[in-house]
Amino acid sequence: MKMARWTILFLALGLGSPAAPVFAEPVVAPLATGLPRAADVTLTGVLEGRDRATTRDLAFEVPAGIAQVHVTFAYEGRDRGVTVTLGVADPVRFRGWGGGTKYDFSIGEAFATPSFLPGPIPPGRWRLMMTVPSIRTGDRSAWTARIWFSPQSNLDEVAFATQPLRTGAGWYRGDLHTHSGQSDARCRSLAGREAGCPPFYTLQEAVAHGLDFVALTDHNVTSQFIDMGYLQPHFDTLLLLPGRELTTRDGHANLLGYMGFVETDIGRPGAETPNAMLASAHATGGFLTINHPSRPTGEDCLGCGWAPIDTDYANVDAIEVVNGGSTIETPGDREAAIVRQVRYWEALLDKGYRLVGIAGSDNHDAIQYRGNSPIGAQAAIGSLATVIRADDLSQGAILRGLRSGRVFVDLDEGRGRVLDLTARRGGDHAVMGGSLPVRSGRIVGSAHVEGVAGGRVELVVDGRRVALANGAVTGDAADVAIVLPRGARKWFRTDVRRPDGRLWLIGNPIYVR
Repeated sequence: MKMARWTILFLALGLGSPAAPVFAEPVVAPLATGLPRAADVTLTGVLEGRDRATTRDLAFEVPAGIAQVHVTFAYEGRDRGVTVTLGVADPVRFRGWGGGTKYDFSIGEAFATPSFLPGPIPPGRWRLMMTVPSIRTGDRSAWTARIWFSPQSNLDEVAFATQPLRTGAGWYRGDLHTHSGQSDARCRSLAGREAGCPPFYTLQEAVAHGLDFVALTDHNVTSQFIDMGYLQPHFDTLLLLPGRELTTRDGHANLLGYMGFVETDIGRPGAETPNAMLASAHATGGFLTINHPSRPTGEDCLGCGWAPIDTDYANVDAIEVVNGGSTIETPGDREAAIVRQVRYWEALLDKGYRLVGIAGSDNHDAIQYRGNSPIGAQAAIGSLATVIRADDLSQGAILRGLRSGRVFVDLDEGRGRVLDLTARRGGDHAVMGGSLPVRSGRIVGSAHVEGVAGGRVELVVDGRRVALANGAVTGDAADVAIVLPRGARKWFRTDVRRPDGRLWLIGNPIYVR
């Protein structure tokens, strides 16, 4: 059903008269930001002194197929003692009361702003219950309610933060794979007992490690979204990305951004096979990553390695090229474990698949550093990161940045490191994640690096490491010229190695097509 746009003037409810003068735009209450498009419904009116101690139902119609209702409310006269409180009811039940503090809120299937109830969004007549505890005799107050309807597929709007937490293009740093007690994360309670780890600890650690965003990807559940919707207003410098780890006996995959239902029980409708599950998940518009595919499957981790040999990678967006948990828990040398994971990804690139390389800590105990973790050593949140070039710090921009492939993996903590890649062949240009057409002529380019003084840039072409005579980085920032050897047929990318030769930054490819 196409959503109409209505403007309803509630003068007929005794909130003014046809001859009332035109008032200026209402003063927006704190935090009343709404969504960055025109509202689907706008309700306006004027309060007078006679409206003190009254309640009015402001009705609006919600169409079918909606997953989230977002409301902002603004009114004049707060500095003159005017007070308005708001509640909400759907056609079936009471959905919450924001009192005199919530004037910008969301009610969705998967989460809701604190004070409101998440759950199904029934179509039909909804009500804003507007109460006027205070307005002085002779005073007048213009008010405006704006309401937006969003389907589940609109990943720009069905988000915990409706506006960018930070504006401007840049490199944004985050952890795309973490867990809480909403699934199997365990940590010590205040009394020292083993207990489910609250999501708050994960988010607090993400801030402490200088991250811009974090995805909470509990196994097969979406109950963490309720916590995340509650906590996002507090963590207003950290973007919280919804995610879940689709966990099966054949392998694990993270679905980021989408909050609706996805079948994960292989054999049921929508997940008749692993490929069917991937197709269903990919069709949601979320970003789909196969997790720790090279990790061995065993008694302690059923389905951790990716098993299906007939995987349709057209339904996969990315590969987790470094998993923090696998790196720590795999016996032997840490560097060898990292290289093994990277080589798994590169083998798929060699077969012609375009898969963004990302990383995640896979942390299951956010406060393990306090000692005596009930589940053993964990990669700390933010101890490695996925760094994304995005237009701003919002859910939609981060997801688009991931899809673009202008992404690198940082195997160290802390901010300030950058790895970017540009290339050209004749008049054709591409950046990391892009493509150059197949044609004659040499490919030349440049790797831009920052914050890796003492390191060395390395070129990787179709899986082969190519030493660069000019690859040493001596200053805080450098541009390393690259000329590809003849015969580059599929893809090329750059890494940065530490002064001791270990991998430091892992870049995504430019493809040759």
